[in-house]
Amino acid sequence: MEINIIGAGPGGSYTAYLLAKKGHSVKVFEKSNTIGKPIQCTGILSDYFPKLMKPNNKFVLNIVKKTRIYSPNNKYVETRIKDNFVICRNKFDNYLADLAKKQGVKYYLDHSFKSFDKKNDQIIIKITNKGGEKTIESDVLVGADGPLSPVAKAADLYKNRKFLIGTQIEAKLKNKNIVEFYPYLGSYAWIVPVNKNKVRIGVASYKDSKKIFDSFTREKLGKTWKTIENQSGIIPIFDPNIRVQKDNIYLVGDAATFNKTTSGGGINQSLISAEILAESIDNNKNYQGEWKKKMFNKLYVHMLAHKMMERFTKQDWNYLIKVFSKKDMKKLLYEENRDNIVKMMIKIISNKPRLVVKYLKYFPFSELKNYKF
Repeated sequence: MEINIIGAGPGGSYTAYLLAKKGHSVKVFEKSNTIGKPIQCTGILSDYFPKLMKPNNKFVLNIVKKTRIYSPNNKYVETRIKDNFVICRNKFDNYLADLAKKQGVKYYLDHSFKSFDKKNDQIIIKITNKGGEKTIESDVLVGADGPLSPVAKAADLYKNRKFLIGTQIEAKLKNKNIVEFYPYLGSYAWIVPVNKNKVRIGVASYKDSKKIFDSFTREKLGKTWKTIENQSGIIPIFDPNIRVQKDNIYLVGDAATFNKTTSGGGINQSLISAEILAESIDNNKNYQGEWKKKMFNKLYVHMLAHKMMERFTKQDWNYLIKVFSKKDMKKLLYEENRDNIVKMMIKIISNKPRLVVKYLKYFPFSELKNYKF
């Protein structure tokens, strides 16, 4: 089967690799002239990542084993976490591309998707390159082209998407190799250690992201700081009603809004969706149904939790961090990774039913009737 993939990020290259391993002829088209650039990602992967692939020193820069979650009154809960992997996105993207190339996948850089037409069961794709335009035929088209996915737009799968604005830099800062998370700043803010002298610091917010970021960085880095690299970008909000398949056109990763809305993490979800899509194409399964069975519940709970937390007051956050400073709750944070939020929420409800009652008033009940399961 001839398969064309738009986008050479993790979702695109991993999908290409898996499909090529199954014997399909795969081409990847990337609008940038370099794989892995520009970087628009914090690049920290939870302990779920090794279940998807083996961490490799070719792209892992640091392993973090502790986190601090701050409240507005500047108190925090510090707890151990299972290995979290800080990666270089440039090296990671190229690592996946190299895996795909070894399976025979062909890459075309500086090639931008423009549109497509259908001719019987074939997809005729229009690609621009260096001012020229060419058409390419394929049996399958995969959009792995990010949150603003031109493929999704061309296939009428884009619909009404919402985004957080992520403002992030990599900067020099001595640190204790602890991930810091600020769930009350904007939608959330973070400091992720790259090594003992360098961090990625950022803010995600629906509005005023740059303003909040400037204030946050001045507080943490001082009045002046040296930016090593700007890594800002938009973060998709998971859409429970998203359709990611239209005939033989498919979406994966951020192009499908597969993102943990509570933290902005999407790399693991890109890899998972790539696995589901490759299996669906190779075995003629319904991809729309398969991703819903395997991904929907977790992504939906992340989205509901995000909408709930957006309504918290400073006092709510202060109280919540105080509760999670208890030994039993620290244990819960250690035992359950953030990718498996459903299991984590069940344990919180079981351990702290009064906490649930206190915060139930913020639950977005209106969302339940707006979405089709």
